[in-house]
Amino acid sequence: MKKTYNYVKVSRMMKYLLIVGVLMTSWTVQAQDRSIRFEEGSYQEVLAKAKKENKLLFIDCYTSWCGPCKMLARDVFTNNEVADYFNEHFISLKVDCEKGEGPQLRERFGVSSYPTLLFIDGSGKMVNKILGASPAPAFLGKVKEGLDPENSLFAKEKKYEAGNRDRAFMLDLIKSYKGQRELQKATKVSSELLASLSEQEILTKEMWDVVRDYYVSPYGSEWWNFILEHGDEYARLVGKEAVAKKIGETLHPYLFGFACGHGRSENRADFVTYKTLVERYQPAQKETLYAFIKLGESACFDDFNGYFKTVMKVVPKMDAGEHFRFFHNALDNLLKSANTKQKQQLLALLKESQKQQTDYFKPEFQKLLDKVEKSE
Repeated sequence: MKKTYNYVKVSRMMKYLLIVGVLMTSWTVQAQDRSIRFEEGSYQEVLAKAKKENKLLFIDCYTSWCGPCKMLARDVFTNNEVADYFNEHFISLKVDCEKGEGPQLRERFGVSSYPTLLFIDGSGKMVNKILGASPAPAFLGKVKEGLDPENSLFAKEKKYEAGNRDRAFMLDLIKSYKGQRELQKATKVSSELLASLSEQEILTKEMWDVVRDYYVSPYGSEWWNFILEHGDEYARLVGKEAVAKKIGETLHPYLFGFACGHGRSENRADFVTYKTLVERYQPAQKETLYAFIKLGESACFDDFNGYFKTVMKVVPKMDAGEHFRFFHNALDNLLKSANTKQKQQLLALLKESQKQQTDYFKPEFQKLLDKVEKSE
């Protein structure tokens, strides 16, 4: 009887240890492999759950091709500290912005880059937005900062709407808007701030960062003309290179449209003005701008054959990095009027340009080549 008792006792102990071992193993795996719990269901369904539980809705806006989105999913959303914080404070939803209701939500919340991370209250109002990916500690810091009732962007917006027009506050608000690519809002506040200042107050290093912004001073605007009128003064304040960079960055997209055959100019003297600006300020991309000027003038004032000849002559001399952007935007315009011989010339030019491209752009050039071949 004694041996049987010992056997039973040992057997029970082994079962106990086995159960404890299974539980410990399960607990260890869970502890090591925690991640944000993403809900299944539509936006409205998950929003309703968040509202019912008195939590914010977190939306991970991603695409299948976005590398930083995959990094977040792999390295950040599986971080224990991040997972615990999100699972406690938010109801979470993943949205592929190219599928299902993704395009609709992308439009609704102004998503233009990936990843974009949204925080929505129960009424459907966005209360925070984070752009881009970052390591877990920095990511969690941005989340907490963005929801700070005193210092978040949305808290600043409330202060602005309540009438706060302190200069330092407005500069900080502009910076916050730019950080979230809320460019229209940044431009609105920038324009209001500049309009409230005297000329001498605008002619400072501090205000240069506001007035030089492309959306504040596009070509031909009031603040673009202000920069040109005070170019020498700004050069003394921030350096000739900074002013030249502003001139180049503003002229580049403006002239690019003419170069591709989009938009028209009725005055040849305009192209003399563009050339004079490039010659005066000598921006880093001056050779590209000269090429755009030649192409634009030809597109506006020559017949198609003259423009086509200019393309064949000028484009090969441009930096190879500009080729894809040019052909991507100009090819339809060129093919619309090109004859068979000209299409063959385009094919040859595209093939030569393709050789100069990185591996990423070579397949993109193949799509352009296919388009030309199909048009014959």
